[in-house]
Amino acid sequence: MKPQKGFSLIELMIVVAVIGILAAVAYPAYQDYVIRSKRGDAMNALANVRIQQEKYRANNPTFGSIASLAAAGLVTNPLNSPDKYWQITIVDSPVASQPDGSQFFAKAVPLSPHADSDCPEFIVGRSGPVFTSPDNKSCWER
Repeated sequence: MKPQKGFSLIELMIVVAVIGILAAVAYPAYQDYVIRSKRGDAMNALANVRIQQEKYRANNPTFGSIASLAAAGLVTNPLNSPDKYWQITIVDSPVASQPDGSQFFAKAVPLSPHADSDCPEFIVGRSGPVFTSPDNKSCWER
């Protein structure tokens, strides 16, 4: 009798099943990592806006709009996050849309193909993150 060479069908199916189980566990973890990295992109962009606002305020009596910050060479207009996942705007308060100059709030909203259903926006003010809801607070902690 000759010795058998190769794999049996059962052995091959066991390997395929193990690979399938590993993929089923790894893919959701990967998706969560991608979403968290996109959120990090928004947080970094907002931190940069806070720094640029303070630089602008050091030479001016008020905080600036995106247009005035761009005119001073501090940011680009329109302002997007470094990886282009989020659009950043300067607002007077988390619900208003026109700054008055005495304080500022920067708001990041995802650009359409990169929508984040759990965290639809990030807002930061002069003193740090602004939490518009308990769910929004958990977004900053991820």
